Amino acid sequence: MELVCEKPFDLAVVTPDKVLALQDELFKMPQADIVTEHVFLPGVYERRMIAPPWTVLTGAEHKVAYRVRLERGTISVTTEDGVKTLTGPCEFNAPAGTQRAGRVFDDEVVWVDIYDNPDDCQDIPTLENRLYVVPPWGLGDSRTETQKAMIAYRSMLLDFGVEKAVATDAAISAFEHKPLVLDVG
Repeated sequence: MELVCEKPFDLAVVTPDKVLALQDELFKMPQADIVTEHVFLPGVYERRMIAPPWTVLTGAEHKVAYRVRLERGTISVTTEDGVKTLTGPCEFNAPAGTQRAGRVFDDEVVWVDIYDNPDDCQDIPTLENRLYVVPPWGLGDSRTETQKAMIAYRSMLLDFGVEKAVATDAAISAFEHKPLVLDVG
């Protein structure tokens, strides 16, 4: 990946498991007021995220390659090459299979993911399912109240020391009204 930004530098190597662990911790905290805007151009879908200063965040895993345009602000973000600090404006290509974590600095960040949209689809749930690995608790701006409650319940179970996979299954089962089958052998 080529970064065309001011002052990029390696801070650490971050694994997908560490991003997920950070996401679990962030779910236990008050949620930042992140604004998502959707822009549709012929053959293109842009998902514009505006994050307030000092926000720590994680994104969804991407199913497809895409382009990132950091319009303004400074953010440290996980990349395939470690953590980089980027200052907008800049653009770079991002591969499929990535889930990022980031930390915004003292100015709001405007981060735009740019995707091919050959059929000009404008249905957000359809686009989200095409572009992201959508977890059972949904994506930030489109989470339902039930999905928010699922996050809170899962976080409580994790706080009580319940194994992560069991806590996740229990939360999904509870809110989708499905029986939970545990292997106690």
